[in-house]
Amino acid sequence: MPTTLAAQPRAASAPTPARLLFVTLGYIETDFYARVGAELRRRGHEVAHLTASRRAARMLRRAGETAWCLADLVAETPVPADPDAAAEEARRRYGTATFREIYRTDIAAEGLSDEENVVRALRILDATERVIADWGPTGIVPEVGTETIRTAAHLVGLRRGVPVLFLFSTIFDDPLRLYVDEMHRHIVEPDEIVPPTDAQRARVEAFIAAFTARRTAIRAPRETGVSGHLARSFARHLAVKARWDRDNDWLRPWPWLRRMLAERARVVVARRLVAPPPATPYVYFPLHVVEDYKIKKLLPHCYDQGAIIELVAASLPHGMTLVAKEHPLAIGRTPVSLLHRISRLHNARVVPADVNSHDLMTGADAIVTIGSTVGLEALLYGKPVLTLGDPFYAGAGVTIDVTSFADVPRGVADVLAFTPDRERITAFLAAAMDRCLPGRPVLMDRSDENAATLAASLERGIADLAVAEATR
Repeated sequence: MPTTLAAQPRAASAPTPARLLFVTLGYIETDFYARVGAELRRRGHEVAHLTASRRAARMLRRAGETAWCLADLVAETPVPADPDAAAEEARRRYGTATFREIYRTDIAAEGLSDEENVVRALRILDATERVIADWGPTGIVPEVGTETIRTAAHLVGLRRGVPVLFLFSTIFDDPLRLYVDEMHRHIVEPDEIVPPTDAQRARVEAFIAAFTARRTAIRAPRETGVSGHLARSFARHLAVKARWDRDNDWLRPWPWLRRMLAERARVVVARRLVAPPPATPYVYFPLHVVEDYKIKKLLPHCYDQGAIIELVAASLPHGMTLVAKEHPLAIGRTPVSLLHRISRLHNARVVPADVNSHDLMTGADAIVTIGSTVGLEALLYGKPVLTLGDPFYAGAGVTIDVTSFADVPRGVADVLAFTPDRERITAFLAAAMDRCLPGRPVLMDRSDENAATLAASLERGIADLAVAEATR
């Protein structure tokens, strides 16, 4: 099955009506994908929703939508007589290395025993199986994330041969990467990179000129003050939990509030651990959001960024510094222990979160990253990039890539001696841009305009998938 839909042959006629199942946690997600679904229905497709929120499911049904609340389905699901045997059977059925893999990244699993988590995950899988078997979707859109509801939708879709569509955003003018069935893959393979046409070259050059002229972050920094918005959000969470969603595992008002307040305290402490960019040569290491799905679910071996940074710093030549900077969405979320660990290294420092990332890229001798989009942005400036986590832009001959930490010292030496080929970068960007579509996932843009745009891109992706399947 193809895994990057926009790279497939285009559909020549109106698409066959699809049946799309959106899997959401509730509130913002459910509201946005309800609007995406409404546009898809207007285009002749059928849509249904599986949501973790009872309140969201009721609102969807009142609007005439087909919707299920996961908690209601789980309540109807009996506890297995022998959970261990059922878990082993499920592990074989879904092809996971261990059954724990299904729930280990879920924040709602924290604090539960293995026995409780096994039963909970088995019931979620069973409930998801029933929805997909009974409604018969031709596509599933679970959003990306670490929650068991999303993992279950992915695994059940794979087992039943239903395409699972993952939405990713990147830096291009048409930013949507639409992947099928897997979340971690290259956007372009080396043999797909060919000399660009004049039109492709002009498009790439115009994009580079505009992007580098803006010199702005693609994600706005998180709000870290104690504000009225924080108070209103907490009050809303409390009210929804008390009235509708008592058994919603992912709606946790008090832990959420404690986490928000702790993050604001970390911001204050972190100010003591930062220093300005050095005047001497440096490599730039953008920190990841450690609780993000990319690290927790896809790259768990990269979770200890402190150890990785220590290894990179130890591999630098004399007189060169490692400069780290928090991700805009991680301000207040990055453990103080990690910032302190970096700042204690003799040849490393953390710069303030408000330092412009574009200034750091252009001033750096090289960028070293697990898989940050900063690595892709740096290519627009012609900077050498070392990747450690096999990101979507790796493997194309425009970056130095290592996948074993044993190879980091050699990778650091190679990237510092590497001069990227501008023509290869242009060809890669042309191919990558051709594989992207208009629209953004919910966390990037919740507007009605984006909902309509995303619906059109999903329709195109579904049609292209049908063409690709027919030509296999």
